[in-house]
Amino acid sequence: MIILRYLTRQILQVTAATTFILLAVVVLGRFLKYLGQASQGEIDPAILALLMTYRIPEFIQLILPLALLLSILLAYGRMYADNEMTVLSACGLSRRRLLGMTFISSALVALTVAILCFMLTPMGLINTDNLLEAQKELNEFDVMVPGLFQNISRGQRTTYTEDIVDEQMQNVFMHESETGRITVASTAIPTEDEEGGRFVLFSTGSISEKKADSNEMQLTQFADMGVRIPAREITIDVAVAERAMTTTALWNSGEASHTAELQWRISLVLIIPILTLMAVPLSRVSPRQGRFAKMVPAVFLYILYFGLLLVSRDLLAAGDIPEFLGLWWVHALFGLLGWLLFSDRLRGLAVPGFLTR
Repeated sequence: MIILRYLTRQILQVTAATTFILLAVVVLGRFLKYLGQASQGEIDPAILALLMTYRIPEFIQLILPLALLLSILLAYGRMYADNEMTVLSACGLSRRRLLGMTFISSALVALTVAILCFMLTPMGLINTDNLLEAQKELNEFDVMVPGLFQNISRGQRTTYTEDIVDEQMQNVFMHESETGRITVASTAIPTEDEEGGRFVLFSTGSISEKKADSNEMQLTQFADMGVRIPAREITIDVAVAERAMTTTALWNSGEASHTAELQWRISLVLIIPILTLMAVPLSRVSPRQGRFAKMVPAVFLYILYFGLLLVSRDLLAAGDIPEFLGLWWVHALFGLLGWLLFSDRLRGLAVPGFLTR
């Protein structure tokens, strides 16, 4: 039990740290993308934090398998390099027992991924989809950022406001590229008419535009003016229907795309024990090699494994491969590779720095 607790703690601590680092990178990249869309007036900056919260389960379920693989390589690689594994082996820890103890840690990770895949991620995608769909009902004045020129509606208008106080925009500027019209007003308020139409009420301002029969500009002063603003055309990714479906609905559906999504969710769980079977023998290094000796080949195998799953999912969704074959052949292939690695059946075919002991 002492050895089991020690190995489990080593793996789970490194897995948690690796997951945190990778999640921070992914979240930052996605947040910057959403922030750019917010600066262009495509989404309301107020929903960014909520939007990222809904996407976190989806990110974690993709990160955890890689984090587990790296954690086994790092933890066991250090123990081999420091001769800890040699001592444990001398105390009676066989390779099979080591694999069995490692499977306990991977089972905890697999359970976490299963909860994410089958429950939390679909819920998060549904909420994300609803949140982004609601943004389509807003116009650019509803999502304006004070102090920033926003070139929005595919360049149809450029808008600016100095400040927003109690939903009232102060010192507003709007340029319409198609007509060249420039509207300046002291205040503006987005509102609706009795029929539900969206428009902006400008107060105390002026309009500058070219005369129809000459190149001269004319200036028109106004006290109040309403301008109807059409719905925006935004290009935000929303949840694909099958990705947001419940697992039960996917199971009961016979459509190819739904079957592909169901097998994909199962695959994210099934990949974990197979990666564990591959990682344990790959983590074995000599003190002279160092703990990172097998990192590159292991990551290469992971990329190949994950890439084949993605290709198979797309082929299955398109109906190009049968359902019984689906994504299972990829797991069978790498499961066999893991068994060959663990049983030393590939020692005769070893490539220096890859399958060497």
